[in-house]
Amino acid sequence: MFLITLFLALLCTTPGSAVYDFDGISFEITAQGEVPGTMHTYGVYGLDDPPATLTFDLDGKAQWARTYVGVWGGTPRYTGWTDLTVNGRTLPRIRLYGSDDRSENVYATGYGVYWVAYDTTTLLTAGRNTIIANSSRFEPDNKLDGRIYSVVTLAAVPDAPGITTQYWVAEGNVNLHGEGWDTGLHSTTLDECSVTLPVSGTQSVQAANLTVKFVTSTRGEPSYVLFNSRDLGPDVDYPGYPSGVKDIADETSFNAGYYNPIKSRYVDIEVFDVLSLLKKGDNVVTFQRGRDLDGDGIISAAANPPEGEHYLHPVLAMLTLERPRASATGPDLMLDAIEVKDAFAGEDAAIILTIRNLGALPSAPAEVKVRIDGDLLDARQVTIERSGIVQVSIPWNPTKGSYTVQGEVDIPGDVNPSNNKKEKLVTVGTVPDLTVSIEDPYRPGDAVQQGSATLQVLAIGAALSLALLLFARRPPGRYRKIFSLLLGTMIILSLLPPVALVLPATAQDASQVYLLPVTVTNLGGSDAPSFTLSVYLDGERVMNKEYPDGLKVGGSERSELPVYASPGSHTVKAVVDEGGLLKDSDRSNNVAEGTYVFS
Repeated sequence: MFLITLFLALLCTTPGSAVYDFDGISFEITAQGEVPGTMHTYGVYGLDDPPATLTFDLDGKAQWARTYVGVWGGTPRYTGWTDLTVNGRTLPRIRLYGSDDRSENVYATGYGVYWVAYDTTTLLTAGRNTIIANSSRFEPDNKLDGRIYSVVTLAAVPDAPGITTQYWVAEGNVNLHGEGWDTGLHSTTLDECSVTLPVSGTQSVQAANLTVKFVTSTRGEPSYVLFNSRDLGPDVDYPGYPSGVKDIADETSFNAGYYNPIKSRYVDIEVFDVLSLLKKGDNVVTFQRGRDLDGDGIISAAANPPEGEHYLHPVLAMLTLERPRASATGPDLMLDAIEVKDAFAGEDAAIILTIRNLGALPSAPAEVKVRIDGDLLDARQVTIERSGIVQVSIPWNPTKGSYTVQGEVDIPGDVNPSNNKKEKLVTVGTVPDLTVSIEDPYRPGDAVQQGSATLQVLAIGAALSLALLLFARRPPGRYRKIFSLLLGTMIILSLLPPVALVLPATAQDASQVYLLPVTVTNLGGSDAPSFTLSVYLDGERVMNKEYPDGLKVGGSERSELPVYASPGSHTVKAVVDEGGLLKDSDRSNNVAEGTYVFS
């Protein structure tokens, strides 16, 4: 659990990025809101040659819609293209660049697995809709595999009298994989990831459904989906497995929930009834590629029977809540975040507010205000997007000092004004100076962990054995003090809280997991905004760690990053803000590099 928690913190709790990453691109909520009707899901599923055609009928004009296309690249080195035609209108062709991909609406990970997202709200019509997805598969000199996993359209339509549906849509492309599945010299593993869907209230909810989507699924290799830590779906009926084993991504869609199953090669989409598990506040969806069934510390897809998928890509999670129409009220705007960029003395800064609509789509614009230490800086009218998410950028020219930045959003009929305000303390001075340092790596099992349950048992057993040996000797009075001391040690050890001892995992290529302590410090005079730390091993990038909240003036953050390597000497490099996206007063200390012994 220790390493799983580390990987979750590093990958799955940060905002998503469209820049290629082998381990994957984190889930992020890209749409949320409420429709006086229902949320529809239409798709064609199963890896096949292009073009792929999806047809469906809508009973009304979509309030919001998004279409996704999954494309298999073959390797992250191959490039090509994909395009989409909606009701006869061909959208601009999208280039697929493999490991060099940086397109905003393209999620590219692993060995060239693409999940491409299109906003199709204005392109869909009431009545029959036809969507055609194509790729460069049959183009001369093309190397991209180009087969299409599936085409999926989500559409919020005001078409059901008496029902109001609240929805959250999260998208990404996380490459859950075991050891040995990497493009470079060093193995990595990623066994699970999560996404949090915040629910403001559960009153009057009569139906709650969770829709999840995978690509690269394989039947016969267990996989799991959890909602608020509870397993979803039926147990497998495969021979040789204990009770509780699931295979959600089994290349048969709609068989883990309650719909009619359909065969879907290398693809899986499921809908689960989660009404009994729903709660007010954060609801967490967790994807697992497998579980360690034999207790050896490894989730092996090569075991007999397999313990999990070799690799699996969860790409979509949608939660919908249905209520009677009479319980619907109006918009519910929430000021979700305040981010301040380039806040340096005498320079132009930007205050960015992220606003989310948890309720009905408003017909009127919202009023947004920003105050600095209580004094109004700016006020403006903002139209809430159909996606339910909008960002507002306010210019600011601060002088040196500490400030309280206050944001506020207001709209007539807001059903919950209590979440409309937020504030952030900002220090303004000279340009930030981020510096990074590396400590010697170590294996998790090498560090003596105070309170370890295993160490407790060993220590107590050793102490008891020695005490009994000494006590059995004559004369006993000579060893009474020693016996009392050992007995006291046993009691103290037994009272310490147990902590599971983490043993190093053994990779298929003889590599092992190590913890690499890395510390990032801000030595400058202003707060640093969000940035990324890149870690290289023997010249190969093996990890990105996000710092979504940046780093305050004088702040320092130490992280123990899990890295797979074979025992021996390796060159390690850590780079802060490798892309040069931030202003930094001294970039010479943004890199730490050295040769370290992994023993």
